[in-house]
Amino acid sequence: MEVRIARNEDTEAVKWLWSYCFENEKDPFFIWFFSQYYQAQNTLVGYEGNTLAVSLQLIPYELLLRGRKIPVSYVIGVATDPQMRSGGRIKELLRLAVVEMRQRGHYASILMPFKAGFYYPYQWEICYHHYKYILALEDLEPVSLSGGTFSPVRNGSNDYNNLQAAYQKFVQGRHGYVIRSHNDWKAAIDSLHAEDGFCYLLTVDGSPEGYVMYTIQQNRIVVRELVYSCQTAQKQFFHFLYNHRSQVKEIEWNAPIDDLTAFSLFDPKQDIRLFPFMTGRIVDVAQLLGAIEYPLNVEGTIVFQITDELAAWNDNVFILTVANGQGKISFAAHPTPDFQCSVGTLTQLLFGRLSVLQLEKMGRIFSANDETLQLLNAFFPPCNNFINEYY
Repeated sequence: MEVRIARNEDTEAVKWLWSYCFENEKDPFFIWFFSQYYQAQNTLVGYEGNTLAVSLQLIPYELLLRGRKIPVSYVIGVATDPQMRSGGRIKELLRLAVVEMRQRGHYASILMPFKAGFYYPYQWEICYHHYKYILALEDLEPVSLSGGTFSPVRNGSNDYNNLQAAYQKFVQGRHGYVIRSHNDWKAAIDSLHAEDGFCYLLTVDGSPEGYVMYTIQQNRIVVRELVYSCQTAQKQFFHFLYNHRSQVKEIEWNAPIDDLTAFSLFDPKQDIRLFPFMTGRIVDVAQLLGAIEYPLNVEGTIVFQITDELAAWNDNVFILTVANGQGKISFAAHPTPDFQCSVGTLTQLLFGRLSVLQLEKMGRIFSANDETLQLLNAFFPPCNNFINEYY
């Protein structure tokens, strides 16, 4: 199988494979994606003869990881021709995708799995969860509060700066979120409207305090993103949505993992689920550990062994020395590691979704004594992760 960056002449084959695996070519999102968002240079294709066997796309983003802006690739659209869904083609495609990411200076990757277990062998591990609420709109009444001014955000509007200001208030104190650009906001609004969705901005005394993006599907409001500066603003959005109860009966909403709405509902014994949302993977261990920020009050050195079947440069023994908030990676000829783990386990630790004690309890970290575990916990304290990107 020949794997390479797509060229313009590959576009029709990529579109066909995408339409076979995901959406019909007449779907509004499909039309928007391939007319406005798709870029051949961010697409990997794998051919066998003249047949496009596999493809995926590497969308460039920046994440706020451990206090630093880190360039990453968002892997989307992993697709395989139906007659070629065996023989290790996806593994080879993902291996070469990791090589390409490293060449682009992307030290980590994110991927939204259709089924998380499919990607576990390739070391993309769950790093983000949401709470998924499916409620009767009537049940929002106890958590609703009138107030504020709601105004629609339309295509080509000048509201991107207001959306950004509200988003920055929302992600303050959270971790792992996307640092959104002007183009990211344009894509979010344009794709929402392509699917006949709506976005409303909340202002209070002229200050942007949040926004909601949603679609109305049959008898349900499906909230794509709800952002608010404080609990009062969140209650004002609930009031805005509650006022649709003569139009629809239910609301579906993915909330951050630290959301507390369930504790204030009149009847919380409803469909509220912990929903695995996004996986992550370290692309370059040495580069990423040298790029992030560490707690200033922590110093020390630790030796660790990483296993990684896709990336030979990660399948190594590393020495991490931390001082003054900076990490330095070095190598030794025959060091004895303080602990061992897979690159997927290290990803969950660095992203902060699981603590070192949780990972050790799960049997994911090996040969670590109490002193090593304490130092790792000091280097990588757990974080409050949030992400809500879909493409």
